[in-house]
Amino acid sequence: MDIVKTISKHLLIFSLALIFLFLFFLIIFIFTHILLGLVISIILCLMSVGLFFFLVFDFVKGRNLVKISLPDTFNRRVSLSCFSLAFIFVSFYFLSIHLMIRMELGSNLSMNEKIQYYMLPLQKQPSDSIDYHAMKKNKLTHTYMNVTVYYDKDEEVLLPIIEEALTKADKLTTDIIGTLKDNEIELLLHSSPDELYEQTKLVKTMGYFDDPNDIVGIAITNLDEIISDQMPGAFYFQSTIMHEYTHYRLQAFIKEQGLFVYRIPLWFHEGVAEYIGMNNVDQRYYPFKDTSFQHLQTHEDWEEYRLDNYDVYLQSYYAIHFLINTYGEEIIKEIILETAKTNDFNKGFKKATGMNMDDLQSVYLLFEQSKNSENEDNSY
Repeated sequence: MDIVKTISKHLLIFSLALIFLFLFFLIIFIFTHILLGLVISIILCLMSVGLFFFLVFDFVKGRNLVKISLPDTFNRRVSLSCFSLAFIFVSFYFLSIHLMIRMELGSNLSMNEKIQYYMLPLQKQPSDSIDYHAMKKNKLTHTYMNVTVYYDKDEEVLLPIIEEALTKADKLTTDIIGTLKDNEIELLLHSSPDELYEQTKLVKTMGYFDDPNDIVGIAITNLDEIISDQMPGAFYFQSTIMHEYTHYRLQAFIKEQGLFVYRIPLWFHEGVAEYIGMNNVDQRYYPFKDTSFQHLQTHEDWEEYRLDNYDVYLQSYYAIHFLINTYGEEIIKEIILETAKTNDFNKGFKKATGMNMDDLQSVYLLFEQSKNSENEDNSY
């Protein structure tokens, strides 16, 4: 019974120490820049490990170097060991979060954003999370540039087409944002849109880019059409690859500026990806259901309007098409660079273009309509 009480007491000490240290460091880190927080986390990890081994040494040698008034020597040492273990756990926890933020999200996060990511591993994970390991099992692989393609034997004929699409996307994105230090990414082929949905639960989509995992997924709509270069299958297959690869490169560039990736609103991401994916395609204007760009900031916004029959991809494409036709392709890079200076997209957009979002909302379709009228006049 005494053993149970002793174990329970030290488990309580460990739990209380864990909670105290977590809250203490959380308060410190939400007011600290991510880079400084990363350095502090590394120092704390070293200190916590050093403290633990010092206490082990003190316990084994019986030196009694630690002078703290507790009921007896054994309880004092064990209690301090529990505290040091909690210190190790919390230190490495915050180190892992800072590394994830630094590598995947950029440095300039707001206080609320930092709290969200510090608490992320403690939140309940969705039961339908994507199992990429299962998807890649028994697949053949082929590496081109920085991309490893996972495919089935009957899909091998698509490799030259994939290489061509990646080459185009790499050149076009480099023209817009410059050269990058590319990560190694993976491209998974799904045999059909239905299979893509079954494995990812992504609704009404032919492709995706999973940023944290550096994975692109592409659905094969019609293998025969793609192989024989027939429309629409061949076009949409290559266009989707270019679209998703552009997401990767644009986000890599944004991170290089130290920006939180989604400090740049989603309509901008999707618009640039569509602009590259629809390269050399003359989009004939037609009326469509659009919304305010302020409603297309996040993934949640995007999915709400996309699934409500708003043509958010076309809207975003037209906006980027207008900006590039008005200011040149360099405007995309300029908007991101100006946003990085202020950590505010609206201010960066205004600085780069001289327009605010209301101005863009009022003119981007007028440009497309006037261009369409000119094309109709020239056809007569």
